[in-house]
Formats: sequence, structure tokens, C-alpha cells
Amino acid sequence: MNYYLDFDYTLFDTYLFREELYKILEKNGLDRTYLAITPEMKTNGQKLLNIKELFKSLSKNKNIPLNKFLEPLEELYAKCDKFVYEDTIKFLEYLKSKKHKLYVLTWGAKEFQKEKLKASKLYDYFDEIIYAEQLKYTLNIDYKNGIFIDDSVRDLEGLYNKNAKKVFRIKRPNGKNSDKELNIKEILEFESLRELQEYIDTVDEEA
Repeated sequence: MNYYLDFDYTLFDTYLFREELYKILEKNGLDRTYLAITPEMKTNGQKLLNIKELFKSLSKNKNIPLNKFLEPLEELYAKCDKFVYEDTIKFLEYLKSKKHKLYVLTWGAKEFQKEKLKASKLYDYFDEIIYAEQLKYTLNIDYKNGIFIDDSVRDLEGLYNKNAKKVFRIKRPNGKNSDKELNIKEILEFESLRELQEYIDTVDEEA
């Protein structure tokens, strides 16, 4: 079976990562409003956030040496594996033990997503990394033969409507989308990958 797993807020605690990025701003005398951490489509051409480009822009516009942003950013990347949720690796190993093919399907600016994923030390668990700079349910993917695990209500509902084989929601307590409710009640929700693993192992033989 092909499993497509979201990265931010599903495998990786982007909330805590975001807090560390805010600290970089604060150390340079800037408040949180200067940074939109989770990549979001913009109205002007669907521009996606590139963290290094944003820091370069702030450096220039605020007359702050660029190394004041990039050095702490590299230090943050060096400890990115600490932001991997504690149940992530066990879940990936569980799926690998069942001979499933694993894909990361992550939405956002490719450079920024690639840097986070590489720093998380999860690369070797996956057969392929798919960096989506358009909506996940508009790609050239065999949705009908894929199981998708995500936190985004928008993406989950879009994937469900593409007739994905199965769609599961991970609703982490500190997730970006944890306060949003699904309109499609057939999509099952779990608060952790551990809960999902237990469900697959004991209830869902098709997964």
C-alpha cells in the first residue's frame, strides 16, 4: 500500500519550531508579526514563504546584519530532530515492517520544506518526498490507491473528494488546524499516530 504522510503538525511539531523562529525575531528587536511561519498561499500569485528569503528581506529593510538571522537559524536546524513527535519514528517503522511504500506529501515552498525535513533526520524512512507547491489534491497522484494522513481540514476534504482509498486526520493538541472541524464525518480523526497505529493494527485490515 502507498502511504502519503503530511510533515508539519503530523510528523513534526511545527508549533515548537515556530516558537524558536519567533525567538530569532525577538533577539533582533522584531515582533512576531514579521513572520508567517506556516506557508500560506498569498493572493498575489500564490507566493509561498521562503524563510531565508524573508530573513534576507528583513536584514535589508531593518538594517540588521544577515548573520544575526542565519546563524541562529542554522543552529535551529541542527536540533530539528528534537521537534519530531515522539510517536513518529515508531509509526514509520511500523508501516515499513508491513512493507508499505511511504511518501512525504508536504505543502509549501520547496526549499523551506526540504531544509526542515532534512534536518529532522526522517529522510531515510521514505521512498519519495513530494514537495507540493499547489494543493495536495490537484497533483498527479494515484489517489484511489493511496492512504493519506494529514492535519489540514482543507487537504483532507480535498483528498477525500478525489476518492482516495483512505484519509485519516491527525489532530494534535497544539496543531495549527486543531480548532477546525471537518465537514466530512467519514474521515476518522486521531490525536496521535500512536492512536492511528492501534486502529490500523486492531480494526482496519485494509490499511
